[in-house]
Amino acid sequence: MKLAFCVEDDTDEDVFRVLLSRIWKTEIIPHKVQYRIRRGGWASALELAPRVAREAHRGGLDGAVFAIDNDGAHPTHSPAHKEVVKGCRFCELHAAAQINEPLSWPRPGLPALRYFFAVPVQSLETWLLLGRGHDFKGDSEVLGRDPAGRAKLKRLLYGMEHPDRDTMRKAALPLAESLDVGALAKTSSSFADFLTQLR
Repeated sequence: MKLAFCVEDDTDEDVFRVLLSRIWKTEIIPHKVQYRIRRGGWASALELAPRVAREAHRGGLDGAVFAIDNDGAHPTHSPAHKEVVKGCRFCELHAAAQINEPLSWPRPGLPALRYFFAVPVQSLETWLLLGRGHDFKGDSEVLGRDPAGRAKLKRLLYGMEHPDRDTMRKAALPLAESLDVGALAKTSSSFADFLTQLR
């Protein structure tokens, strides 16, 4: 399955690729063009999303994954959000991608496009730490709302606040390859949202 990834960095793409491959039991081939949300780039994510959605169609891909950390945004997403809720990163990213447009375009000989949205609460590190069995003592949705909390999550997962890409991959990929997705869905509502889309 060929997908475009609209994510924050290379490690995020690798983690999502591994998770999708495990859940779907198929090889995930990233689009040759890398779409990266610039650091601190919520505005960048909203600007980039519709381009990625359209490119998935133009490039003959199977779809795209849009992912950005929640980083303390309020409110966090809920299935009760039937309309776009202002401040909810999931709702706003989904709306910004304007997926109805490319979904309406013909794709002769190709399967229907599929788009997936992930907003880990509070960050992808939270998902991986929960998957590793870290006990947040009920604070998994709180830790990471501010810069100090995000630095702590990085220390817990990578052993340092500013890991290089190699260090991040060495810590993150084995967790993504081995985590129990069902158990993680029970401890993280943001992961449960993502898993529901995939299934």
